[in-house]
Amino acid sequence: MELIKQLAVLAGLQDSYVHAQGHTEVIGLDKQQAILQAMGYDLSGDEIIQQQISQLSEQHWFEVVAPVNVCQQDQPVVLRLQQLQQQAVSDWQWQIITEEQQQFSGSLSIAASDISVRQPTSRGEVLLAEMKLDVSLPLGYHQLQLSNGTQQYSQQLIITPQRCFQLHDKAVLHKTFGPAIQLYAVRSTRNWGLGDFADLQQMVAPLAAQGVDFIGLNPLHALYPELPQDCSPYSPNSRLWLNTQYVALEYTDEYKHCDAAQKLVASETFQQQLQQLRNCSDVDYIGVAALKKSVAELLWQQFKQQHLAKNTTRAQQYHQFVATSGDSLRQLAIHQVLQGQMFAKDWNMAAWQSFPPELQDPQSAAVAAFAREHSDAIELQLYLQWQAQQQLAEVKRLCHQHGMAIGLYCDVAVGTSRSSAESWGAPEDYLLDLSVGAPADIMAPKGQNWGLLAYNPQTLRQKAYQPFIQLIQANMRYAGALRLDHVMALLRLWCCPLGADATAGAYIRFPAADLFAILALESQRNSCVVIGEDLGTVPVEISHLMAQYQVLSYRVFMLEQKAGSYDHAALTYPELALATVSTHDMPTMVGYWQEYDLALRHQLDLFPNPQVAQSLYQLRTDEKQLMRDKLQLEEGNFSQLIRASHLFTASQPARLFAFQLEDLLQMTTPVNIPGTSSEYPNWRRKLSDNIDAILQQPDVQQMISEIRTARQ
Repeated sequence: MELIKQLAVLAGLQDSYVHAQGHTEVIGLDKQQAILQAMGYDLSGDEIIQQQISQLSEQHWFEVVAPVNVCQQDQPVVLRLQQLQQQAVSDWQWQIITEEQQQFSGSLSIAASDISVRQPTSRGEVLLAEMKLDVSLPLGYHQLQLSNGTQQYSQQLIITPQRCFQLHDKAVLHKTFGPAIQLYAVRSTRNWGLGDFADLQQMVAPLAAQGVDFIGLNPLHALYPELPQDCSPYSPNSRLWLNTQYVALEYTDEYKHCDAAQKLVASETFQQQLQQLRNCSDVDYIGVAALKKSVAELLWQQFKQQHLAKNTTRAQQYHQFVATSGDSLRQLAIHQVLQGQMFAKDWNMAAWQSFPPELQDPQSAAVAAFAREHSDAIELQLYLQWQAQQQLAEVKRLCHQHGMAIGLYCDVAVGTSRSSAESWGAPEDYLLDLSVGAPADIMAPKGQNWGLLAYNPQTLRQKAYQPFIQLIQANMRYAGALRLDHVMALLRLWCCPLGADATAGAYIRFPAADLFAILALESQRNSCVVIGEDLGTVPVEISHLMAQYQVLSYRVFMLEQKAGSYDHAALTYPELALATVSTHDMPTMVGYWQEYDLALRHQLDLFPNPQVAQSLYQLRTDEKQLMRDKLQLEEGNFSQLIRASHLFTASQPARLFAFQLEDLLQMTTPVNIPGTSSEYPNWRRKLSDNIDAILQQPDVQQMISEIRTARQ
């Protein structure tokens, strides 16, 4: 038992945590064992466990230099040098090559007085010396080379700022606001049954004219074009690339010159199908994908004939895009086509772990042969990704042109799907046999299992945090603000063995200090405000790190129905926060007031027992009474409810304020119910009217105008 506990600590597994309600929950030994086994540890005998304990205890001591060193710019660069005593060398040469190819160099001479630790290990005593390098480095990712004449070592040296970017850094001093939109849910007279980047472009001018400074979006991550029913933006195929279903095909250059595509779209049958897709109250992802694919294939043929065959400037731009996008994009495109082929043969083969063994490795000869055989379909996916990037870049340009202080406020999912191209391309980066979720809290009394993968903390460090760096860079590309879903993931993640429910989980720790520092670096480089979604079970360390690095907190009016939240509103919605009335994971305000969400949860058997259900119904009664008292609400007056809740929250000090169009439209049904997958049609419900009509509605315009005044 003691050996298991020792191993768990060294593996980063926490044996207890503080519950959202304040009491300490202890993780049973059986759960710790199951998670350790899922992490790849062998628990078959005490001797084997002891060997793994020794290995984990010692492995860092056997690194002459660590693979990565994260330093704050205003602090001295300290090199931690570790040597076995019998092999120790006193004289070293160092060289640093910066991102800009500047070079700094010097020498170190280690004396006995420089040894700060003598660590006994199985290979002998390790001597630790921490030496300051006499160098002042710019922010960025630099390479340190260290040589003792016979051996050379390298380290990624990351120099970071003290904090994240803030709007006042570019002289934006006013409090900002904007809508938070589920893009797929947008209706219009021209889209194909699913909101797209052209809809987004056309929203910019009317919203900017209303004083809006940002448009908030659900994650735009790449999904599964051959499995369009897998539509959750929070369960992505790749968080490095975009969902190509959002490409407005008729806005591409190829469409303008493609008679075949224009003829197909203009046909009576196609137009009837389009109208049916537009009229659906829920997105018909399968129907939309089929229509889009039929046209996209024609556009790709047009591009090949008009540009690739002639090596035009446009063809060269495409080739450059593919070349500079690296392996992750090509692997995504191959995976998307391969997954479709496998799924068509047997729906059980949708996950790459179920592919034939020779196709489970993207570097294999079999995958290369598949890519050659299906090159046209793979190139189509690359072409669509190129179009997606261009159309979203145009949205960013329009936001700036129309004077929005932030522009796009984007969202990054907490993990990738287990069956994703992201994990297929680099399985070593993830804990493949664990699933990420959250322990029980008020929003999900049974806990949550999201079916997502967590990074492998050891691999992350060995790769000098490159997977995380690339993730943040990709998602800040078009964003003036970025929301990190479940920001607690930078410190720890609730992980459950595959097939187990959320109650079988425990927290695994991550190097939060380094990850927050890197986040600050990318935030400053991209002039991008960072918001951390800190809802649920939030440890004190996360709150401290968010304050230190000036990551905005996420404050939700619907979750703050306590007397003190009104009496001390400026503390509840502080300046360093984004405030909102509700979110995509919560009921709409009207649904909340009508207790529609509780009825749905009862119907879907989401309460662990009748006592929890009863307590939540009682809590809702108390919260509504508090709202009536504090906001002077009349029973059944939903217009007053929406206006009072939004203007109260908008008037608080929080630097950003987001509102849901669903609330302004007094919609009832939620877009997502946490803790469900097939039980409820999540991520499908559309807005109740076309977006241009919504933005022209006098009551919507009046509400936005009043929010703007409250923000001032």
